[in-house]
Amino acid sequence: MTEKLIQRRQNVKDKRLLDKQKNDHTTETTQKRKESRQNLSSSKTGHKNNKSSIRIFALFIISLTIIVVLYKLVTGNIYTEHTNIPLDLPKLTDVNQSISERFWGTYRSNLYFGLKHRSAQSLSAGLMWFDYSTLQKSQDRFLRHWCDQNDRLKYGWIYHDGEKFGIENITDTNLQMKIEWIRENIGKHGGDWTSRINVLPQSNNYSVPVSLFFYFHHDFPWIKQITSISKQSPHLLTVRGQTNELDQFTIKIKLNTLTHKPIVRTLTDVFQLDTIHQHILSKLTSNRPEQPYFVLADQLFKSSEHNTFFVQITLPKLLPDENFSFDIIYQSDSSDNERQQDLADTHFSEEILRLQKQFDQRFETIFQLKSKQNISAKKLHFARSTLSNLIGGISYFTGQSSVAQSNQKIPDKYWTTNLYTAVPSRSFFPRGFLWDEGFHNLLIARWNENITIDILSHWFDMLNDNGWIPREIILGDEARARVPSEFIVQYTNNANPPTFFLTIDYLLKKNRTNHLFTLPFIQRLEKWYQWYNRTQSGPIPFSFRWRGRNASSIFELNPKTLTSGLDDYPRASHPTDSERHLDLRCWITLASSVLGKLYSLIDNKQTNKYLTYAQLLANNELLDRLHWSEDDEMYADYGLHTDYVKLKNVLVPKTSPSQQYQQKQMIRQITKESDLQLKYVKHFGYVSLFPLMTRVLDPQSKKLEKILDDLRNSTLLWTSYGLRSLAQSSPLYEARNTEHDPPYWRGSIWINMNYMVLSALQHYAKTSGPYSDKANEIYNQLRTNIINNMFRIYEKTGHIWEQYDDRTGNGKGSHPFTGWSSLIVLIMSELYDE
Repeated sequence: MTEKLIQRRQNVKDKRLLDKQKNDHTTETTQKRKESRQNLSSSKTGHKNNKSSIRIFALFIISLTIIVVLYKLVTGNIYTEHTNIPLDLPKLTDVNQSISERFWGTYRSNLYFGLKHRSAQSLSAGLMWFDYSTLQKSQDRFLRHWCDQNDRLKYGWIYHDGEKFGIENITDTNLQMKIEWIRENIGKHGGDWTSRINVLPQSNNYSVPVSLFFYFHHDFPWIKQITSISKQSPHLLTVRGQTNELDQFTIKIKLNTLTHKPIVRTLTDVFQLDTIHQHILSKLTSNRPEQPYFVLADQLFKSSEHNTFFVQITLPKLLPDENFSFDIIYQSDSSDNERQQDLADTHFSEEILRLQKQFDQRFETIFQLKSKQNISAKKLHFARSTLSNLIGGISYFTGQSSVAQSNQKIPDKYWTTNLYTAVPSRSFFPRGFLWDEGFHNLLIARWNENITIDILSHWFDMLNDNGWIPREIILGDEARARVPSEFIVQYTNNANPPTFFLTIDYLLKKNRTNHLFTLPFIQRLEKWYQWYNRTQSGPIPFSFRWRGRNASSIFELNPKTLTSGLDDYPRASHPTDSERHLDLRCWITLASSVLGKLYSLIDNKQTNKYLTYAQLLANNELLDRLHWSEDDEMYADYGLHTDYVKLKNVLVPKTSPSQQYQQKQMIRQITKESDLQLKYVKHFGYVSLFPLMTRVLDPQSKKLEKILDDLRNSTLLWTSYGLRSLAQSSPLYEARNTEHDPPYWRGSIWINMNYMVLSALQHYAKTSGPYSDKANEIYNQLRTNIINNMFRIYEKTGHIWEQYDDRTGNGKGSHPFTGWSSLIVLIMSELYDE
């Protein structure tokens, strides 16, 4: 059967099914009308009965009218969809007003160590290195610069407070590095800072030479003067510079020891930031045997052209008993009158110890892990490092996103924007992700609420005039260089779970007078909310459907729903407009409630509208009519579906006359066409738990008891390591979606969803009801399982992982992944959103 014939037959089948549904609905409506007329006719036998019927009918019509009007009010009016027109409301951030506490930072988190400041055109700094043993083994993977999990390094922040300091450990094949960074808030332009790079040999590899590079880059020439190392000043070189954003400043490179006999070279030239690690290699030269090392070639300094300064420090060998270190000291001229001494030498060492002690005290005050059972000193270090890596992953991006409508071939450019945000993974996802960021800030807000407010303000300034925010924010050449081409363009009909409502709900519970909750912020949030209701609404009132599924796909076993955030989690096998998505409905229920609470601070009329709508969506009877499957005893999606599908290798037509042979491709085939019909999608997993996770279920509901019992069923989701994403009983459990697309959300354990389940279990355990004891018992065991496994794998690998194997507990996917997996800190401290 050819691809076209398969698709043609499927289209006919889909149309017949949809027509049948419409005819059945028409017949049912006609019958109800006949019965209604008969009832009204018979009611005339008594005047009293007639008045009662009229009253009931009138109340019904009034109630129905109110519901319909309310639905239209909440979902908004019809809009002309634009791609790149900013929302006409006051901005929440002012790019011309720098926040001194967070002006400079480790905001190039895609590097093993990189710095920049929060300006559209920043002076950027970065570290590179290579050792000669690795150079000999690999001609193309020896230079360390961008975080890359293929480098197989162990690295991460063990301290980072997001404002003043950070300490990072890096373990490479032949060396270890400890990087310390401190910022002093003096003067203007974010003050001064110092980075100290400490280098030690790994095990007994003392004789391996090492080259370290540190550079400063700006889009425009900025270097005014260079004073090189000399006999008179063997420890120090200085660079004078000036930019529009920073005014005048001095950079000092200070060697803290000369016993390693370092070879120091400098270079100035013109570089592009996104290719700097490639082009620097062309500047290296060697003059054997007199000079056996690869060092930067001499080059004439041109102050009017050169935008990059490099210093290279080559160590002929590392000494076993002595640490080599050098300091990079940045000093703003505006700080000269306040600076008492350089942030270097013993002053730096004393200050870093003081900040560590301060961090430890604050960490314990907030999370109180020492008071928890079974939290050892090692687990405490694990939690502290996890928080620090999330905070140390916060980045600052500037640029224009590529955006388009679904049928638009040539994308538009968004207006130039700035984004201050955490990232899911420094090595694999070093950019902003919309639904990840809501989870990130559940933890960040506990540590530093001002950072979360700053992040939220930047994200909601991304709204276009229709109320849409891109799912992924890819700004600037350096960020774009890390993204596969198929994911760069963001489509304006595609959503992502609105997890920021989780963060905002927490902030509301903590402090209703938070300075974030201004009218412009609430109006921006409302615009975003209305976009969801307008563009992601379902086929009938109070139902919702994720857009972006590919209805014509014949190469996927189950077409992905990337917009849901759950990617390949099983949905209806055949995407149609008749789908109803349970998880999206629960997200909108949460969003309606939070927006109503916000408006209660300033506007009772709007409050009533949103809270009433939230109550309608939370109505368990209405939820059950749309999403409860009596046959399967579970909450589920609804759509055109069959489980009788498989991928089969078939011959496909030649794509060109020059093609000699037909090729085989894996194409989806239906093995039982009679089973393809509109019905509930029987795949028990994370989606089935959303009424629990968002606390929509009544504490007295028997369905709550059923879900709790199912949670503990090891043939479904329960494992010794956490809840798996899809039940083992599902025919798509661990199934590949295409020939080249391994399972993702089809069995693996994801920490963000386990966090939401634990949060809900604690809620139901504390709420009076017949199932509170059962919820508490499951909560305690699940929490213990997750903590023990994540800590075990961290000790084994040195990393937090994107997901965990449901059979072995081993880490899977990208690493280190200290985005939403860092929620383990809240799980350990039992700090949820109540």
